[in-house]
Amino acid sequence: MPDLHEEFEWLSKFGPFHDVSCVSFVRSLSPVDALSRLGAESSRTEEVTFEALQERTMKCVDSDNMRTSYVGALETGGWTVLIQLWTVSIALSRPLLSSLSQATEVVSIHRNVHATDYFVYVADGNLITQFDLLAPYARAGSDPDRLAHMMREVGLDPNLDWKGPGVRASFPRAFALARKITSLSFSQDKLEMRLLGAEINTE
Repeated sequence: MPDLHEEFEWLSKFGPFHDVSCVSFVRSLSPVDALSRLGAESSRTEEVTFEALQERTMKCVDSDNMRTSYVGALETGGWTVLIQLWTVSIALSRPLLSSLSQATEVVSIHRNVHATDYFVYVADGNLITQFDLLAPYARAGSDPDRLAHMMREVGLDPNLDWKGPGVRASFPRAFALARKITSLSFSQDKLEMRLLGAEINTE
């Protein structure tokens, strides 16, 4: 029987996500509403391809020293998926997570190949659990054990000793954990869909 994370191995090999990225899942919000909660102006949202999202993201990176981020949003299975590349991420911003999760829930996965990767789960403005993907035993939040049984199922051992070898393929396993919560598979063909894109202020 294949490991649950194997369907997400493409994320470790696909440059834009492997380097620096943030993928967030928001329950029961439309892309318009999700972007609005992040501070995007409705008059400045636009339909974009994944390639155009990358181009607009690089313009943000080049123009203002990371003060803005370009976010692409798509709706699937009752959730909106938010994609950020190469910029400050939703997962690392408590104000953005709080706004986005009011009366709903958010799963957010942050990747930075040069620093630290995080898994974050927030509900109704409350940080339920957050952990470094290489140290899933060191969880923070109001209910850090809520996802422990799911973590075990995808190979993110919640009792892993930091002195050990760490978690193999932790980034794909984070998406397997997200699937446990959302019932969504973030597959590569999703990137062929049109996204609703907008700039947001990350300061």
